[in-house]
Amino acid sequence: MKSRVVRQKGEILQNLAEFQFSCVGCITRLVPQKGVHLIKHTIYRTLEMGGQFELLGSCPVPHIQREFEDIANQFQNHEHIRLILKYDESLSHANYAASDMFIIPSIFEPCGLTQVSHLLHMLIHEF
Repeated sequence: MKSRVVRQKGEILQNLAEFQFSCVGCITRLVPQKGVHLIKHTIYRTLEMGGQFELLGSCPVPHIQREFEDIANQFQNHEHIRLILKYDESLSHANYAASDMFIIPSIFEPCGLTQVSHLLHMLIHEF
């Protein structure tokens, strides 16, 4: 029987290539205080290093939304990059569980809820 983490990884990465590469996850609001330039850099750097990248994020700032829509369109059919530009709680749980690494960019100190949530998804397994 597959563990919950393995099942969720399969679900969230169903359109990506086989799981031989590390998957970097990011769940965030795409706003200036989060350092969107750091997220964009990580997308391209992850691809350059042969990894997979999954972004789940919403954006209330029109020009940032357009920038990420352009990036999403650029990688629309790419097997290693997926950008989902909306809020979706069920997808966020699957993204936490599926990610091998997680980026939590912020121009100032993050509150810690994202770190705790990711840690819980990585530690709790169904036996």
